[in-house]
Amino acid sequence: MIVNGIEIDIANLEKPLLLVSEEEELLFQRLLQPTIEHQLIQCQLALSTRKSISLVKDIWLAMYRDRENLYINSGHAMLYPIRLILFELVTQAKYFQRLAKKSRGDECLSFMYAVILLQFVLQWLKERFRDNQEVYSTLRLLYRVSDDEVRQEPCFETREQKVAQAVAVKAIRFEVREHTQEFTSLLSQSYKLIAFLHSKLHDEDGEATILPSLRNIAETLNQFYKERYTTNNPSFTG
Repeated sequence: MIVNGIEIDIANLEKPLLLVSEEEELLFQRLLQPTIEHQLIQCQLALSTRKSISLVKDIWLAMYRDRENLYINSGHAMLYPIRLILFELVTQAKYFQRLAKKSRGDECLSFMYAVILLQFVLQWLKERFRDNQEVYSTLRLLYRVSDDEVRQEPCFETREQKVAQAVAVKAIRFEVREHTQEFTSLLSQSYKLIAFLHSKLHDEDGEATILPSLRNIAETLNQFYKERYTTNNPSFTG
């Protein structure tokens, strides 16, 4: 599958943070493939690379199933410290828990919620660290294609890369702690937008429609984010 101009094997993403069954892996692939092929959700930060899509899968699974009954794969978690810290910050928030309650057991809604929520979080982090090149250059690998992605070959991290990730994790923790109210507001507004979109997913007979109804929400997302969190942000979708 072509994502951002490169071929990505959606059956070969990064290793999952959570213990996941083969059935759940296949279910996620069935949700992801038509979404990307037909641009059903225009959230280009969240659905941009193997790294970001892998994080979407982590968040999706935590929504689809009961987060309290899921287990972190400690071996995998050590490989992806930035993915882990973002996963923890998102899934421990009360607004995530509210969304998860709405969508638990519904694979389609869980997927939609996970993509949009991660889009908001990545956009916020992008804005917060835009002037911190040390952290920004590491963080942007989540949503920008790297040479490793193009080669699609295993690549051992250098000591410098590991240090850079450790610095980024520490910076993310500090930024969220120092701006707790703003981060909480971000998740709250994300929740409100998703709740609004959720209400639009039902036709007059009360039957849930499918993801194509979200195909044209890019402009809405751009405006929604710009009005609340940025002063000169050209695009919400990346």
